[in-house]
Amino acid sequence: MAAVNLIGSYNYALVALSVFIAMFASYAALDLASRVTAAGGWSRALWVLGGASAMGTGIWSMHYIGMLAFILPIPVAYHWPTVLLSLLAAILASVVALYVVGRQKMSASRAVAGSLLMGAGIASMHYIGMSAMRLPAICQFNSFLVVLSVVFAILISLAALWISFHFRDEKTGIGREKLAGAVVMGAAIPIMHYTGMAAASFTPSGAPVDLSHAVSISGLGIAGIVAVTFIVLGLALLTSSMDRRSAAKALELQEEKLQRSEAYLAEAQRLSRTGSWARVSATGAMSYWSEECYRVLGFHPRDGLPRFETFLQRVHPDDQASVREISAAAGRDKVDYETDYRIVHPGGEVRDIHVVAHPVFNPSGDLVEYVGTVMDVTEGKRAEEKLRRSEAYLAEAQKLTHTGSWAWDVAERRALHLSEEWYRIYGFDPEEGMLTWERREERIHPDDRTAQRQAIERAISEKSDYEVEYRILLPGGAARHLHSVGHPVLDASGNLVQFVGSSTDITERRQAEEALRQAQADLARISRITTMGELTASLAHEVNQPIAAAVTDASTCLRWLNRDHPDLEEAREAASRVVKDATRAAEIISRTRLLFRKVNPQWESVDLNEIIREMVALMSAEAARYSTSVRAELAAGLPQVMGDRVQLQQVLMNLIINSIEAMKDVDGTRELTIQSQCGDDGQVLISVSDTGVGLPPQQADQIFNAFFTTKGHGTGMGLRISRTIVESHGGRLWASENSPRGASFCFALPIKADAHE
Repeated sequence: MAAVNLIGSYNYALVALSVFIAMFASYAALDLASRVTAAGGWSRALWVLGGASAMGTGIWSMHYIGMLAFILPIPVAYHWPTVLLSLLAAILASVVALYVVGRQKMSASRAVAGSLLMGAGIASMHYIGMSAMRLPAICQFNSFLVVLSVVFAILISLAALWISFHFRDEKTGIGREKLAGAVVMGAAIPIMHYTGMAAASFTPSGAPVDLSHAVSISGLGIAGIVAVTFIVLGLALLTSSMDRRSAAKALELQEEKLQRSEAYLAEAQRLSRTGSWARVSATGAMSYWSEECYRVLGFHPRDGLPRFETFLQRVHPDDQASVREISAAAGRDKVDYETDYRIVHPGGEVRDIHVVAHPVFNPSGDLVEYVGTVMDVTEGKRAEEKLRRSEAYLAEAQKLTHTGSWAWDVAERRALHLSEEWYRIYGFDPEEGMLTWERREERIHPDDRTAQRQAIERAISEKSDYEVEYRILLPGGAARHLHSVGHPVLDASGNLVQFVGSSTDITERRQAEEALRQAQADLARISRITTMGELTASLAHEVNQPIAAAVTDASTCLRWLNRDHPDLEEAREAASRVVKDATRAAEIISRTRLLFRKVNPQWESVDLNEIIREMVALMSAEAARYSTSVRAELAAGLPQVMGDRVQLQQVLMNLIINSIEAMKDVDGTRELTIQSQCGDDGQVLISVSDTGVGLPPQQADQIFNAFFTTKGHGTGMGLRISRTIVESHGGRLWASENSPRGASFCFALPIKADAHE
């Protein structure tokens, strides 16, 4: 008897649920496709695997709910390992789908290949799931409907790939297009499933059923499958939504950064007066001008991009041919070019423009366009012109002042810069280029090389300024005096890298100073002669005293010798007094002659106490003439100073004479006090104090001026010369009032170690 097919029925609620799950899974697939497309690297692989797992679970759940919706009049169980295998097939099919739609481009061949693989996976999932059924019946398939279901699976896969690829960029909200695509895909997927279910027929069988690893699905199990499916798909959509929002925020930040960058670029172009541009060829139509490009070249954006010939009309007439020729040559040779020209703005203003251009090629090596920049360099040109004028003025100033500038590297001891005047001062030819350190040192006077080198080495070790004077010998044998000043240059780490400075030819100044010193010496000598002339009577009296005493002692000696019995002892004593008086007269004459002599200053170690004693002895007669008492208060162990003995004698003589004359008309005590002491600042202090009329009222600050005098017969040069002498010795001379009357004249000189160099 022929077997009778079992008649099955459908639970339409589960059928509807399966269709809904298919639509939900389709929507998730479209959403996940957009995330796969946006991702890259390992993130893309994770999205493909995770998305395929969620999408495959949804497709499998739709298929399984659809199978559970089919009700047979016999018990049905399911072999769960086979069920899991069908789930794996669904996931693999989803991997293929997401991989294909996640590509930047989807060609027809790729779409067909993807749909074949995806359709095969879905068909495999369906028929593997059917094979998991365990029931007391034999399952047979209609070959035509099976093939038709597979065709439907492939076609539906193709449609799903197309929809997913085109709707993957939907970014905001649920998306109407995406939702419509999900409905279409969700409605199409069950077609394949229920076609496959229709291809199966069941006939009862008395053979025992193998229920190992098989489970029966209750209503609670169905609810669990549905719940898990919605949870998985929901989590996938939630993760996708959160990732999309994060990506959107990142994109928003990126766009904001891009806008800021564009704003910064525009501002930078405005500040640097640099515009950017592009055109299809070196002399072709313009394709892009930045806002600053319009401003630099004198055009307005509202007029649009000008043609090359229109732009060329704005170029200065004298530069048009050059611009045309350079542009044409660059376009012909397809190379970079750089040029300068002038542009004439509509208002007639002429601006200097600097252009840099670069050709852009496609992968085939064809010229696509030229891009470049235009920079308004008018201010720079003007600055260069000013700099050239300044350099010319500097060179002229250096020539007039005989000052050359230089810079040299400390580590390599080589010149980095030598001005033209420096070459002239040293007698080198600028055509020789930068000179070596050794050649420069060859010009320095042999007697000055050591001191000059020591000054530089000390400045290097201390990283300090240096100042030194030395002589150089020119090729013809002429000697020149130079004054050099150097300043250290340090890098960011504080390391000494170079010295910059100047060298000044001070030969004429040295000659003038020497002439001035000679004139001062002559003037001082004349002043001494004048002073000594005024003291002639006192000096004559001073000399006559020892001469008269010598005559008296000589007469006495003769008397002792002419006696009948000569008293040799008395005669010897009288002769000794003659020698002593004659020596005293000779010393007075010697001191006087020394003050009259015309000699160059002779620097030596000088004892100021000794000079004071000499001057007191020399001026004692003049002091006695005006009833003036002289007191010397000299410090014991007074340090010596370096100086010219005669000049210092003149200073003391001038001060003593001034004090005596200030007291000659004063009623009352006339006292002259000369003091010496060692100051706290390493100097020797000498003061000459009197009880005279004091300093001139309201004119005390003028007494050291040349030709100022309060005497009826004075020259006004004594104090001026005295101050000049003291200052030439490195000291200072000043005056102050005494109490209750009189004045003090003081001068301080450095101790021997710090004296004149």
